[in-house]
Amino acid sequence: MATFAGLAKVVPRRGICRDGCGRSHVLLPAWLLSRRKYAAAVIFAALALRAAGLKVSAVAGRLRLPVPGGAGQRWSVPASTASSWLSRFAARAGWLRAGLLRLLPLADPQARPVAAAGSAAGDALAALEAVTAGLMLLAPPLPALAGNTSLIAVAAVPLS
Repeated sequence: MATFAGLAKVVPRRGICRDGCGRSHVLLPAWLLSRRKYAAAVIFAALALRAAGLKVSAVAGRLRLPVPGGAGQRWSVPASTASSWLSRFAARAGWLRAGLLRLLPLADPQARPVAAAGSAAGDALAALEAVTAGLMLLAPPLPALAGNTSLIAVAAVPLS
């Protein structure tokens, strides 16, 4: 698994469904997305950089990950990989924004309206930020969401 800290080996756990189906399911940590080689923070950072107005090639170039065994060396995410993340997100951004805005009153009953960001993807990310911020205010905090705010993901993007 490629992360901003380097490669991480992940051995997913399995669990048996207790809701009646009795099947076994793979249980992923909160920082992983299903069927992805990159950590969620890397993918989310690409989305945030694109929403900030960077072109796809610039987004891919900014996502610099450590080379395994290469002291101080970094490699960039391939532009084709970043492009696929961005296009899939853009295609679903309107639907995602609508769903998140329906969830927002449950996450934070006192949340302010989410300001338009100027694009469907930017609006979806703004809604995600509002819902995430609302969930972090819950007491007790949800352990699965600890450390997964969008600001942390954006701050993790190396500047060099």
